[in-house]
Parts: sequence; C-alpha cells; structure tokens
Amino acid sequence: MAKRILYLVALIVNDDDDLTFFVEELRNSGFEASVHHIDNLILEKIDERVLTKIKSIKEISKNLNCSIGIVGGFVRDLLLENPSQDVDFIILKGDMQDLTQTIAKEMDGKVGKMNNQTLTTQIRFPDGTVFEFNEARKEVYEFPSRVPKVEKASLIEDLSRRDFTINTFVLFGNKYIDVFDGKKDLENKILQTTREPSIVFNEDYLRMIRAIRFASKLDFSITDKVVEGIKEHADNLAEVPHERILNELKTSLVSDPSKAFNLMKHLGILTALFPEIPNIDLDENISRFSNLWEKIEYKFQFLKEQNIKDSSVLLSVVFMELQVEDSFLYNEKRLEIIKIAEVKNLLKKFTFSNKEINEILLYVKHKDSVINLLDFHSSILEMRLFLRSVDPFLENLILLTSAENKTRTSPIQIEAFIEKLRKMNSKKELIHVVPKLDGNEIEEKFGFKDREIGEIKLILTVAIMKEEIPNTKEACIKYIKEKLVQ
Repeated sequence: MAKRILYLVALIVNDDDDLTFFVEELRNSGFEASVHHIDNLILEKIDERVLTKIKSIKEISKNLNCSIGIVGGFVRDLLLENPSQDVDFIILKGDMQDLTQTIAKEMDGKVGKMNNQTLTTQIRFPDGTVFEFNEARKEVYEFPSRVPKVEKASLIEDLSRRDFTINTFVLFGNKYIDVFDGKKDLENKILQTTREPSIVFNEDYLRMIRAIRFASKLDFSITDKVVEGIKEHADNLAEVPHERILNELKTSLVSDPSKAFNLMKHLGILTALFPEIPNIDLDENISRFSNLWEKIEYKFQFLKEQNIKDSSVLLSVVFMELQVEDSFLYNEKRLEIIKIAEVKNLLKKFTFSNKEINEILLYVKHKDSVINLLDFHSSILEMRLFLRSVDPFLENLILLTSAENKTRTSPIQIEAFIEKLRKMNSKKELIHVVPKLDGNEIEEKFGFKDREIGEIKLILTVAIMKEEIPNTKEACIKYIKEKLVQ
C-alpha cells in the first residue's frame, strides 16, 4: 500500500506542469476547462501494472520535455470506479515518434507502426497490456466521403471531434480537466454528444451504435436530442461496412441484451441493420406475443436473467427469425436448407469468423430440435445422434430452447426431457463412438474392402450407440460374424 501511495504522489507532482500546459492551451483557444480532483481511494483501484507503467511513461515524457495526458475511456471508467487496462495518451508537446520509441526501449515494449492517417501508434508490453498514443488531431470530412482526413490540431479541436461528453476527460495524476460538462452527464448517467447530434452522427454513422453500446454497458439514458439525431440518421447505417458494425453490435448485446435490443428497435436501428427480419404479426394460437420483435425482446430478457455473455448465443436469437421469401412454396426440409443458406450469407456479410458462423448456424438449425425429439418420442439412437451433432453446445442450445418454449401460447413441459438429455450426454463414450475394431482389422479378418469397410464401421457405431453391444474388439468381431457375415 505504501508503494502505491508513493506512485500516486509521484504522479501528482509530475503531472502539475502538464495540467497547467493543457489548461493554458485551452485558454489560448478561448475555452475554460473545469479542473476536478479524484479521490485517492478511486486511483488506488487502478491495476498495479498499469499504474507502474503510467508513472514510468510520465517520467520519460518529462525527461523528453513532452506534455501528455490520459484521455477518453480510461478516465471515464476510472471515474465510474471501474478502471480498465486500455490507456490512451494524448500528446500536445513533443515528438511522438521519439517519445514512443524511448518508452518502448526503456520499458521493454514493442512499438507499433505509426499510422500517419490517424496520427496514432501503440505500444504492446510483455504482460499483454497495450497503450495507445495520439497526437492532438482533428478530422476533416469531405462529403459524401465518410473517410476523414486527419490533421494535427489544438486540444479543443481534438476533444470536440469526439463523440460523447463522457469521453472527453483528460487525466493528470489525481486531477482531470472537463470542457463539455461531462462530469455532470456522468453523474446524471446521461449520454450527450459533444456537438449537435446531427453533425456528430453525420460524420460517422457508426457512432449511433456506439451510443447503444455505451447506454447498454453503462446503463445510461440517451438525451431526447440525441435520440432524435439517431432516428434521423438510422437508415444511413446501410452505408457503413458491416465489419465496422459487428464489434459494436456484439459488445452492445453482451452488455445488456434486453436494453440494447429495445434501444435498437425504438431508434430504428434494428430495421436498418436487419431488413431481412421484418416485424411481422404472430399467430396468437402459437405465440403469446403479438409480433416478432416482442418475442425477440422476451428471449433477450430471458437470456439476460441467465447472465449469458456469449455474443453468438445472443445474436442467434435474431438470426433464428430470418424470414424466407415465398416460404409457402417450400416443404419444411427445403425451407430449412434455404433459411440456413440465407443466414450464412448474412453472417458472412457481417464478417463473422468461421467459428462464429458455424456456431450460430448450429443454433439456428437446431432451434426446434429438442422439442421435436420430445414430441416425436425419439429413440435412444436419434437422441445420441443429436447430442453428437451439438456437443459441446448443448447447454447453450438448451437455454435457447427454453427461451423459445416460454414464448409459446402453451409451453410444453421439457424440464424432465432436458435432464434426460444431459444424463445421456454425460456418457461421452456412447456419443462420440469410434469402434475399437479398425478398418485394417476388418479387412484382415473378414475380407471386406474400401466402401464396405466404411459401411461396416457405421453399422458397428450404430450398434454401440444403441447399446446392443459394448465397444470392445471382441464384441465387434462377434457382431460382424453373427449379423453381417453369411
């Protein structure tokens, strides 16, 4: 504890000059910044590794006659008493390349390539932490292009270009400066843009989903003015590359799936992102909800109560409801094939990883499988084949099935059957069966060749899964002799 206090005292002393310099820079631009203190009890929550690095970086900066501060999300999260390990520095005075190279050399870090387009670089440290360094910059948009030209700028221009007031604090030891009354917004749990919402969102439409992310993650409300700005520009999300949208979307849903979905629905973002999933009315004899979005909303609430943080599970709730055009022309099997293909194309468009695509497709494909197994009084073999195809995702599928079942007008009793599946799934040796008698031995003992060997192994696998024989070499040989050799 004494060591941490010494670090904090050193930070405060080293940062006084930087704070004065930053405040003067703002004053020269015609702006007065509020300066606020942070309680040492809050500062002590910073991870020891992060705190040590910050102190070392400040000392190096001072020796090189640079003026730097910590800006953005790290400060916001610190004030919310939940400090992160992602630290962004803003540099107002000094050579950034010289500073970052010296930091990397003296602190055994690896400096990333300077991005001249964004005036940023990163340093990755051996323990995995990554610090980012930015020169004060402004973004100049030449519409209709959505890619800004980045230029060096004053501190106020840098802070003004940011999206929300709560992301504009600059930290110096135990003090931070606040230009846009972000402290009040933070205390009132309000999300407010730094400038007119239409300007902020028109510069980058992705900021609308960032608003959803912050509101969901921090449990903040969005001001009426910002709400209207999002509604005005929501349709323009179609112009944003899907790969940019994906991470914001996943983070929003993982933070609070129910709140994120409600906001997206209310603000028009849902229809902009997923026009393939229209809000259709539902048959009251089948669903206890009047429309599709009410049903999805309920399922998100259910998964939230189960504390599900897996983005693939959460997003599958949406993709399950994709509507296939002219579906009345197809039989059930054909409809499933077409739906899976369309969901796969949509996932690829959003640039999901292959792992995520395969997992979401599994959930979509088996949306009704558990209930169908129960309804059709499936055999032990059918249940084990199902378990074989969904392992290790059974528990997620059970949660999705339970959520789907609870949306029905007349839910069925599935709890006992689910426990039966779990018990069966615990006997992995009867699900992931590999006969103890291999292909070479089958050929040597019985003379079967090529394709016949594959068919024999499949027959043995089924017999073992049905528990007609144990999975031993002797039992397999005996079964072939009695059943397959004439």
